[in-house]
Amino acid sequence: MTSPHTILIVDDESYIRDLLISVLSLEYKVLTAEDGVEAFETYSQHRDAIRCVVTDLFMPRMDGEELIGQLHAEQPDLPIILITALQDEARLNQLRERPNVTVMPKPFNLGQLRNTLRQSIAAR
Repeated sequence: MTSPHTILIVDDESYIRDLLISVLSLEYKVLTAEDGVEAFETYSQHRDAIRCVVTDLFMPRMDGEELIGQLHAEQPDLPIILITALQDEARLNQLRERPNVTVMPKPFNLGQLRNTLRQSIAAR
């Protein structure tokens, strides 16, 4: 049996992290971080193992957009799923245009998130 892929979940809301851990840990090894600074530190320690990052947009210290920039500066092909409650359609479209970034509006469907994760990892 092959070991599960490792993903990194980044969200400042503990209930979102806990929900995603409970749903996704059945299929993946899940690492978590509370904000972009902690996420980049975790990524740096597990860079070769992490196959996809699921991150919120609005977080303290370093937001999801800055995190995406830092992660893609290190590893441009790393798939990132950005979950956000942002309603600004122009900004959402800018985020959607970034390579290897999938934008999922909140509230999101957990089944859709699982499918997007599978597709992102398979495409890499």
